Amino acid sequence: MSAKPHRVQLLEEAARLTSGDRDVEYGPPFNNLSDCASLWSAYIEAKYSGRSLNLTSEDIAWLNVLQKMARTFAGKVKPDTYADAAAYSAIAGECANIEESMR
Repeated sequence: MSAKPHRVQLLEEAARLTSGDRDVEYGPPFNNLSDCASLWSAYIEAKYSGRSLNLTSEDIAWLNVLQKMARTFAGKVKPDTYADAAAYSAIAGECANIEESMR
């Protein structure tokens, strides 16, 4: 029996992370990321003299993917960086689906 490809292992880890303890600890990602979107939008508006943004939960998930990507630039990449990026990408898709259903 051959080992699973690494990409499959990363995706399985991402699924485990987003559907287990983190869901229990922080609640559904949509709720948490919507709160983050409101806070980040208010921060940017206050700091930059009224420059208004209407960030969404999907935006925050994608920004978190970029944060994980930026960590790879230093060259010292932890294995969970890729699983986390995959998880945030999937969460972005979930948030987009929820946001669309609310329109």
